[in-house]
Amino acid sequence: MTVTTQPEFLHNPALALLYFGGKGGVGKTSCACAAALQIAEQRPTESMLLLSTDPAHSLNDALAGMSLPANLEALELDAVASLARFKQQHRAKLEEISSRGTLFDEEDIHALMEMALPGMDELAAYLEMADWIEQQRYDCIIVDTAPTGHTLRLLEMPELISRWIRALDALLAKHRYLRRRFKQDQSQDHLDRFLLALDGSRRAMAALIEDGRRCRFIPVMLAESMSVEETADLLRLLDAQGIGTQELVVNRLLPETDCALCRLERRRQLRALAAFDQLGREVRLWALPLLADEPRGQALTGLWSQVQLLAQGERTDAARAAEALATETELPTQVVAPAPLPPASLRLLMLTGKGGVGKTTLASATALRLLAEQPEQRILLFSTDPAHSLADCLGQALGPEPVSVCAGLDAQELSAEQAFLSLRQRYQDELRGFLADTLNNLDITFDREAMEHLLDLAPPGLDELMALTRVMDHLDGGHYDLVVLDTAPSGHTLRLLELPELIHDWLKLFFQLLLKYRQVLRVPALSQDLVELAKAVKRLRALLADPQQAACYLVTVPTALGLAETEDLIMGFKRLQIQVAALFVNQLTPAAGDCSLCAALQAREARELAHARRRFPDLQQTLVYRQAEPVGLEALKRLGDALYRPTRGPA
Repeated sequence: MTVTTQPEFLHNPALALLYFGGKGGVGKTSCACAAALQIAEQRPTESMLLLSTDPAHSLNDALAGMSLPANLEALELDAVASLARFKQQHRAKLEEISSRGTLFDEEDIHALMEMALPGMDELAAYLEMADWIEQQRYDCIIVDTAPTGHTLRLLEMPELISRWIRALDALLAKHRYLRRRFKQDQSQDHLDRFLLALDGSRRAMAALIEDGRRCRFIPVMLAESMSVEETADLLRLLDAQGIGTQELVVNRLLPETDCALCRLERRRQLRALAAFDQLGREVRLWALPLLADEPRGQALTGLWSQVQLLAQGERTDAARAAEALATETELPTQVVAPAPLPPASLRLLMLTGKGGVGKTTLASATALRLLAEQPEQRILLFSTDPAHSLADCLGQALGPEPVSVCAGLDAQELSAEQAFLSLRQRYQDELRGFLADTLNNLDITFDREAMEHLLDLAPPGLDELMALTRVMDHLDGGHYDLVVLDTAPSGHTLRLLELPELIHDWLKLFFQLLLKYRQVLRVPALSQDLVELAKAVKRLRALLADPQQAACYLVTVPTALGLAETEDLIMGFKRLQIQVAALFVNQLTPAAGDCSLCAALQAREARELAHARRRFPDLQQTLVYRQAEPVGLEALKRLGDALYRPTRGPA
């Protein structure tokens, strides 16, 4: 490993937008904060913004109250507030567009505008960010993104907004045609100008994202096999979006040392990096070391001074040397204070927490342990995380339908987007048939297009809820006795669990509109789909409120940021009246002789554990130590055996 110059993204004067992304828990926030501090210092006459788009914000926790340079602002983007500002600014225009282009009356349109549409807040936040870019309010924006799957949705937002604008434009098309035909008025009115301005912001943002000179996306990963797999998936998706990636950060790399524990961990890291090299990606890898103290506050200013370039030849040589010296020894599975098994009556078990804490691994191990306890039951391991890593963990291919893992256990990675696209296609096909056959009193050219785009104005969060209600389909259909849910990272999980209430209100309004306009808008198949969705939402809400049938286990890591987010998550679940039954503290450092790094890590973790016991005195806390990566069924079964006590709670 040779020290060279720092990454190019820290010294590019043309850079206007810098994203840090990747799997949850890899250190994106620390990297983004440290980069913003250094770039602000190097460009003192320019204005900088450090922005978090993760619903589970940790910017303020990472900065720890430090004073920022005068030219740097830090902002945890409040998507709900962005939506409120967007509505306040544009509500009248949106209502006027709707009144011109739909059959709905003023009362219906007002109700639609009042609706708290989940996902619209994210769209409004993105438009606010696009407006800053277009107005050149900041010379450079450094973005700390949400974990991988939701980051990709952020990058796909220009296309979502484009569909939304097309839907609004379709509502105006008939009025525009009549104005030009009968009034010979070719000018753009205020509504045309509004849509053009929205589209201008979208185009400016899309162009910037694809400009490799002014915009960079920096993936951050750990030298671990699942992190490498997810990063490889991310790179492929970035390529598909036309976003080139030239540099990548490998965080928390262990040093060369005499410590037996560190040697074992480093050997595993080098094997993971060798697997990355086999992908044939032409990217520069920059390594940041594992630090005894969390890089928070003032310590962030020196973070990038410790970065080192990992040249590919040196990586290969180091990996070969590590293999040549390797024995068969691996870190054993070590768990302190195993958790009680959930009651036998349980039908839904959620494992959730901050990104990158090991939810997928623990969910898989838990499903296998519960199957061993009751081999006659049928269990489904179900992932709602947009960045699916369940297949990597199990070591087998998965898809949108359940796949057999072993006798009694299936697994499924459901694409929320595909579920919604299928619904939208069925609606459009049904609507086309209805309009072609029966709608003689309307101008088909315009009204058909307006109505076909109607579902594009549905709440963007509807797709994720449709995925979650598939759980109810599996349970109510008698296919499975228990579903173990591997959820999206915590901020998105809370949003998803809040969706049933919000979507219930949206569906109620949609049904009222379908009933009111049933003579001119007959879509019985869509109506039936939405009826079934509403029923599933109601059953899901009832299930989550029953501690004998549903339980939530939290997974965290022994860091200040991890535990702060865990506290926020517990408060969020209390708000939703969902009981948290256990807390797994994962990735603790095992005892390791006289290694100064390991001793410092253990001391830091002991402080955080003591803090956690004070914060959550009534919560069962199970301690899980670092171990060989449990990939594959045998390793996961061993972990599952260690995670839980041998006796089970009452049915």
